[in-house]
Amino acid sequence: MPVTPLPDTGHGASVTFGTSSWAGKILGIPTNLAIRREPVNKSNLGTSGQEEFIAGDLESLGEITLDVLFEAGRGLPATTTTAETVTITWPLNPSDGSATAANLAGTALITGTNYPALQTGQIQTGQITIKFDGGTGPTWTNAA
Repeated sequence: MPVTPLPDTGHGASVTFGTSSWAGKILGIPTNLAIRREPVNKSNLGTSGQEEFIAGDLESLGEITLDVLFEAGRGLPATTTTAETVTITWPLNPSDGSATAANLAGTALITGTNYPALQTGQIQTGQITIKFDGGTGPTWTNAA
């Protein structure tokens, strides 16, 4: 009988930046990428009951904010006007037998950085915010 894969933690996930090559220590990747297709109201003066809608033409992509360990010798990447390829790679799940990790990749802009608060007894953490630009992807690739 085949074993049903179990859910896994996010430990081992990674992010790569293809142009800036920023390679810091990631604390968390709250992907929560919202992909929305806004409805278009097609109601008219003859509509009764409820408004009527059709699907919009284009999807809208939200932003992703990465939580990072701040290192003064590395800093944070600059916000960009040029898109770079960003790849978020999920960890391999030991219960599903995959040899290749799943990933989400596409061209994105670095739209914001937050430098850390400096406090006694606290690890310095920062944030990097990216927005997939819709030029290429983002494309999801299943683990295999």
